[in-house]
Amino acid sequence: MAADKPLFTSQNRSFRYGDGVFETMKFYRGKIILDTLHFDRLFLGLKMLQIEHRLMATELSQFISELCQKNNCMDLARVRLAVFRNEENRANYVIEASELSDEVNRWNEKGLRIDLYPYSRKNADAFSNLKSANFLPYVLAGLYAKEKGIDDAIVLNAFNLICDSSKANIFLIRNKEIFTPSLHQGCVSGVMRRFLLDELKKNGYRVHQEEISEQDMEEADEVFLTNSIYDIRWVQSFRGKKYSFEACLSIYKLIKPILYSI
Repeated sequence: MAADKPLFTSQNRSFRYGDGVFETMKFYRGKIILDTLHFDRLFLGLKMLQIEHRLMATELSQFISELCQKNNCMDLARVRLAVFRNEENRANYVIEASELSDEVNRWNEKGLRIDLYPYSRKNADAFSNLKSANFLPYVLAGLYAKEKGIDDAIVLNAFNLICDSSKANIFLIRNKEIFTPSLHQGCVSGVMRRFLLDELKKNGYRVHQEEISEQDMEEADEVFLTNSIYDIRWVQSFRGKKYSFEACLSIYKLIKPILYSI
């Protein structure tokens, strides 16, 4: 169906209540990067939200590939798969695919500038880890970043601790050790986050999943963000704090060949 054709009515529960989940995936040279992790998270989300479905990863993968081919973006594309509850408590879904610039597969020479989003706090419960259609804190954090002329904004949880950013998970490096908010802090259970944690541990890095405060941000040596589209991007500054990037770049060079050989 063409993107400008109506897909549902005003009764749609995703439109009304944010009743659904979604996945944003990178399609690269004919395949979905980290497809198993994406579909694991998707089906877990549907189970937690009690949305009945008969969806299969193999079938969805085929539909995604066919859409990328139709849209002439088989080499590099952003794919958004949204699954929502219909009026019969069953899953309906929409797939979108659009071409990406090669920039997303390159190291960001100019680091990101980030700050805190001050006007919202995210719950820290099991549902907070989902890629839910109810995404308002992140939407507003993204708008705040644009308004302030920065690259991204950090979302805090109800305890005023670091959760994640408007579009990525966050990692800190201090004294050669790596820290990231635990899932108990309410961050989205990012696919790239999960992949990276496994690979870092395999390669001998000391990794901690725990509470992260604003003070921890101030005391970090390096900071980087991760998501499924950009993989890893280093942060150059948080407010007045400036960061280096040597360890981030080493992790980037370690991860990229592994990620694109899977």
